[in-house]
Amino acid sequence: MASPSPTLSPISHTLEWMFFTLNGLASPGTIPRGGVKGFKRETGWDIKKGKGTQGATLTLKDMPPCHGSFTLQLFKDQDFADWDTFVVQALSISPTQQKAQGLTVFYPAFSSIGLTQVVVAHYAAPEHVGKGLYHAVIDLIEWQPPPAASVVSTPSSTAPDKSSSGTPPDPRITQLQAQIGLLNQALKAPSQ
Repeated sequence: MASPSPTLSPISHTLEWMFFTLNGLASPGTIPRGGVKGFKRETGWDIKKGKGTQGATLTLKDMPPCHGSFTLQLFKDQDFADWDTFVVQALSISPTQQKAQGLTVFYPAFSSIGLTQVVVAHYAAPEHVGKGLYHAVIDLIEWQPPPAASVVSTPSSTAPDKSSSGTPPDPRITQLQAQIGLLNQALKAPSQ
């Protein structure tokens, strides 16, 4: 995740808010009002509340990737030609390549949440919505580089840790273990 930077004002930079770029290629058509959904920067806080107490203990579990969708409005012949180019050169990049390095994305609102790399979750062919307008929806997920090492560890054995028990053994259990030991010795002794 990149650091947040100043957001371009949609008032003085109206044109830049009408499209996004993916791998340096401008999206076709325009983004209609309400055409950007999701893309929220979340944190995975685990909230532990105690009974009868005020407040809570917070533990950061994870930082999930942003995800959301763009709706593109296509209404000119050139928009459909540009859509075909966009599909071939940006949306159809192999998932293996996307997973390895992600795709560079730019949309002015993403500056404030530090979103710069994505993968394509899915996209749909343009769909007629009436009055000569067609909408194409593209869903994206934030790309994050794989961690250097797994944070999950696998125990090497299942034996209990006797060094940290801290409590003395129960004398009844000790007595029973001694009796079992004597019985085992009696069984091993040659019978006469």
